[in-house]
Amino acid sequence: MNKTLLVLLSGLLLLGCQEVEEQTANEVMVLGGGLMGSATAWQLSKQGYRVRLIEKQDSIYTQGSSYGEARIARSNNRGNDIWSYLHNRSVQEVEELIAFLNKDLPEPIHHVEDIYTTSPVTYVGRTRIYERLLASLERQKVKYDMASNPAEGRDLYNVLLPESVLMQREYNLHSGTINPRALIQKLHQAVRKMGGSVEYQTKVLEVKQDSVTQRFHLLLDQQGQEQQITVSKVVSALGPYTGTTLREVAPYLDTLINPQRVFLAFFRVAPKVYRSLTVEQQQKLQDFYPVINSSKGTRSGSFFSMIEYFDSEDIPVIKIGGHFQRSAIDDLDQVWQKDLMQEEIEWSLKSTAGYFRMLNIPVESEDLEWVDGYSCVYALTASEVPIVSPVITPDHKPDANFVVLGGMSGVGAKGAMSYGLIAADLFTLRSEPDSMYWVVKKALGFERLLEDVY
Repeated sequence: MNKTLLVLLSGLLLLGCQEVEEQTANEVMVLGGGLMGSATAWQLSKQGYRVRLIEKQDSIYTQGSSYGEARIARSNNRGNDIWSYLHNRSVQEVEELIAFLNKDLPEPIHHVEDIYTTSPVTYVGRTRIYERLLASLERQKVKYDMASNPAEGRDLYNVLLPESVLMQREYNLHSGTINPRALIQKLHQAVRKMGGSVEYQTKVLEVKQDSVTQRFHLLLDQQGQEQQITVSKVVSALGPYTGTTLREVAPYLDTLINPQRVFLAFFRVAPKVYRSLTVEQQQKLQDFYPVINSSKGTRSGSFFSMIEYFDSEDIPVIKIGGHFQRSAIDDLDQVWQKDLMQEEIEWSLKSTAGYFRMLNIPVESEDLEWVDGYSCVYALTASEVPIVSPVITPDHKPDANFVVLGGMSGVGAKGAMSYGLIAADLFTLRSEPDSMYWVVKKALGFERLLEDVY
């Protein structure tokens, strides 16, 4: 064969394996199609950008913090107005998303209720927070009632409150649970409807920046085939993979964001026991979830719990986890498959049974049946406040073309749409007069990132 022809053919074959693409000026590459990346992609689409959203999993998640059907959504955040704002603004943004998806349809097929299940949120805590809690409830305009001692617990809720423990219940619209799976699916639909693309089974292998052109070079693995892309604008929402993937463009994030393993356990009341409960007891069991219980005043004793779904026998499957039940990770790629340890299962059983005793519902640990459990990962900053910021240039300036969302810990889901809004605004320079918008943006943003790094 002619040598020149052979060289040409070899070059064509190489391009077929590593296709090089150039991004147009109006495009943004969003890395990570979970809640944060998807919310940002939608907000960028609304603000006029053409988005290319990539996700390493398939359209139905099987792992990660965006996996599943229920996370607690709540207005009251025990004195921290940042989290209250993030939730309430996210509800507003979801309503706009639903209106967009229903536009031009003969009948609306998308509903806010597909994403939010409104139900009372129960908080159990120490009475020493009583005054601070009252102040936050007033500031955050929460509809609530509260029992602050055993007698009030018995009279108001028919529960058995220990001494020095209070129970508060929130009744705001769209407080209850949020469905990450449903929200992600609708966000992806909206991005496509706006002309963007969503690509599954595509993993980010490498991100580098050209020091001369300031453009970013991405190496992707798309279903086993490598692809090189040169882009000018990037959003990173890679969760626990943020630090390792962005090591070239933002090496400090690998130290700043610390992935920790957490676990979630799923139980149900044994069918025979559940059916022996009165109708009122069954309803009470359902009504007093979701719950955030910090009544023991210790990190090891606190838990969050909610009803994930109702099974084929119409018995609620209860999910429980501990925000502070954390452990180190040996292999990030394998941690998702790690089974729960026996002590973790026992902690989950004990915590659930203890809550039932508080509710005055006759269900003990031995009456609970194991359904499932899985490992998840929190990506944590030292302060446990997330980051939504441009990355830092070598001369300590914000890079206006690369925004990172990271360190979401366990507080991402309820505020996802707000995080996405703020991230998109960093590109478009859009702002709002609302003072809380600026408070939140500053708490998550570039100046805070500089302080954390330097």
